[in-house]
Amino acid sequence: MGIQDRDYYREGSSFLDAWNRQGVTVWLIAITCGVFFGQCITGHPMMSPLVGIGRYDPQLVQDGEFWRLFTPMFLHASLWHLFWNMLALYFVGTRLEDVYGRSEFVAFYLCAGIFAQVFSFLAWSSGLMLGNPSIGASGAVSAAMVVYAFHYPHQKLYLYFLIPVPVWLLVIVYLCSDMLGAFGAINGPIAYFVHLGGAFFGAFYYQLGWRLIDLFPGSRRTARARSSPRLRVVPADAIEDTPTPVRSAVESASRAPEPRTASEPGDDSLEKRLDQVLAKVSKFGQGSLTPEEREILFKASELYKKRRK
Repeated sequence: MGIQDRDYYREGSSFLDAWNRQGVTVWLIAITCGVFFGQCITGHPMMSPLVGIGRYDPQLVQDGEFWRLFTPMFLHASLWHLFWNMLALYFVGTRLEDVYGRSEFVAFYLCAGIFAQVFSFLAWSSGLMLGNPSIGASGAVSAAMVVYAFHYPHQKLYLYFLIPVPVWLLVIVYLCSDMLGAFGAINGPIAYFVHLGGAFFGAFYYQLGWRLIDLFPGSRRTARARSSPRLRVVPADAIEDTPTPVRSAVESASRAPEPRTASEPGDDSLEKRLDQVLAKVSKFGQGSLTPEEREILFKASELYKKRRK
């Protein structure tokens, strides 16, 4: 059975299926843009009732309005504020989503935004900063940028679409400017401590190997129990960036199998286990695979190579 014959390879035809194939990064951007549109309905985005209800205000958080640690990441002060945050999110989010899987990335993004606001609140409580209200997704985006820099340090980004800069250098420059701003060396209407909180969360997440989806074990059991898990259709050029065992297994499985000889007994058990591993790669990313599951990919690759000879 070729990979295109498997249930999870078949494409849906509905509008929601088409959007679902775009990934959660696009959904997060769409939701954030939708909220900004709601802000603009009343005139100036900052005068919207949505801002009054959802902006981060440490004094109000202290009074018990804890939702303000979550809602600011979906609010923005201007179109340019929204544009740069969403551009950065799209660039790094789509790649990190491939690494960690959809569920893990959305959990990471939301937790990073909350952690960044909590970090800013603690800085205010300690007297390190003024209690100015703030809005924006910069904390969560900063966390994503840091994790992306760990994974792809030499990837080039074009600063202002003109100057090629490696990701690691760009992240360090921004972190240094945030540090200077946080301690008064740079003045401006920027939530420096929110940026730093997001950056710290991203560093902890990568270095400590956190997997936030593991906090909800039922979600993994549900994913494994699905009889027809769906894998995302991967373009041919994207396969080149995957590890060799994964690429070989996918390429080999997509070819129609040749008749087996008497000396080559079929391994139906391996086929079933391969399906499960490929489904896990789609759901949680390559980083979620155990050494045993990587060995299954390797064995499947070798088996399909022999069948082609």
